[in-house]
Formats: sequence, C-alpha cells, structure tokens
Amino acid sequence: MRLSKVSKMPRQELLFLAKLMAPSEVFPLESSSNSILEETIVSSLGALFSTEPLLLPELETFFFHRLSRILAVKPQPEELEAWSVRLDLALGERILREIQPLLQVLHIMGWADGRLTAEELEVYDAVFSRLNVLRPFRNRIIEICTQPVPRATLVADLQQITHHRERAEQLLSFAWVVAMVDSETHEAEINAFHDLADILQFSRDERRDIAEQTVVRLRRLRREEPGISGPEAALRVSGADSFVQRVAGLSFLPVLSRGRFGRSSTALPSGVEALHSLTLFSKLCILSGPEFSLLDRIVLLMALLVVETD
Repeated sequence: MRLSKVSKMPRQELLFLAKLMAPSEVFPLESSSNSILEETIVSSLGALFSTEPLLLPELETFFFHRLSRILAVKPQPEELEAWSVRLDLALGERILREIQPLLQVLHIMGWADGRLTAEELEVYDAVFSRLNVLRPFRNRIIEICTQPVPRATLVADLQQITHHRERAEQLLSFAWVVAMVDSETHEAEINAFHDLADILQFSRDERRDIAEQTVVRLRRLRREEPGISGPEAALRVSGADSFVQRVAGLSFLPVLSRGRFGRSSTALPSGVEALHSLTLFSKLCILSGPEFSLLDRIVLLMALLVVETD
C-alpha cells in the first residue's frame, strides 16, 4: 500500500488519476511524461489533505489515516510498513464481504458444482495469482465457491440487496450474463436464475424482461465492440458501471480492469472471465458507496490500484 509504488503504475492509470485529481490543468495531460503525471497526482492528492506542500512520507501518513478511517483499521503511524500490511488485508476483507454473495450467485448458477476439480482449481489460480488484494483469501474464496450454499444463507446474504431494486436488477442481469458465458444456457442455470429471481423478489414478467434486455444489450455490445473482454461486457451489460458513474460521477472500470486478461481470455480456462467479473463488480460496489465523499472514493481508488502494483 506504499505510495512510492505510484511511480510503477501503468501509464493508463497515471493518466486516469491525474485527470481525476487535476482536471483543470492548463497543459494537456495526454502529452505529459509519466514523471509529470506522477508529480501531478502526488501534489494534487496532497492538496486534498493540506494547504501546505507535503513530502511523500507526510502525504502517506495522511493517506493511511484516511484509509484507516474508511476501513476501520487502528492507525499505526510509528510502524508504517506494518500499518500498510494491515490496510492491505482490511481492503481485501472489504472486497471479500462484497464479493461473497456474488460468489454464491455464481455457485448456484451452475459454474461451481460443489466439487473442486483440477480444471476449477486452475480457474481460481488464474484469477487470484493476478490479484494481490485477494490473494491472501484464496482458500476462503474457494471454500465459499465449492461448499454447498444453504438457500437460507443465500436469502440472508441477499436480503439487503432486495431493498435496492436497481442493484437487485443489476445482480440478476449479471447472473444471466454469467449463465451465458459459454454462449448457451442450460436447464440447471435457468432454474437457478429463477430461484435467484425469487430470492430477489422479482415477478415472472420482471425477470423475463431483465433476461431479454440483458441478451439484447450483450449482443449489441459484442456487435459494436467485437474485441471486448467478458468481464467488461458483463459489468456494462448488467448496468453496474453506469450505476457507479451516476453515484460516483465517473467510471472507474478503465483502470480497475487493468487489462490483466487482455481483450480476450480464450487462452485461459473456462470460468476465468466470470470470476474476474465478480472482482470488478465488487470493487465498483465499494467505490459507489453512498456514504463516501469524493476524497474517500479517490483514496479507495488509489488504494485499489497501489495494492495491485508490484
């Protein structure tokens, strides 16, 4: 979580953050060098915390304090490295809380069948070996995906979502996209879709409309952007990205996707795109939290990008 890793970020992320934090720069940021972009990010972030210029160690302390408040981590300013590790773990825990109901949805949609086969293990490893923030929780996530999920548990976990109809519709649409990941839907997936729709309290007409609209949007998107990756398509078709744009004021998808799986994942095991979609979905859900200020969202976004920078 150390801010010195900003210098190692890909240019796409540096440019995005610079535009986010310094939109009124006189000189076009696109033509700036990476070092100028880094300087713009650091100075702009410092200005959000203090009216006086901050050196990087001072800025990092302010940054850690703000992130600690967001993630409910006890500050440890006398041990910055240990503090950084605790923040990494707390961020992963926060994402895991968001992702657990979605993993259960993926489970009941028939992708995880309750038995950890060699192929399924390859899918998990293909995703979690690339995601630093969730790597420490790999075994817990595998357990969530491969153990039977009692219906009562799923109902309880999704109870809060049922009160937010737009989010519930996004989740049901997202589940249908997951079911279509292999270009066809099976009877077990259709039955699971209807079971999920029952839990989310959608009528027969409502769920049919959601499924039909999802198919139309997915076909249109693939026709207009034939090289689009599965995770990005799932998030855009389900409406998750547009929801975040309305709540947070901008799309975080361009940098959160990081291009770790390229424009196509045909060389990766079946299911990788579905699982990677869930990690993106959960990050977008965190960033769109209505309780967060713009500074909170900037700090969270910086944390999500820094923790994935080696």
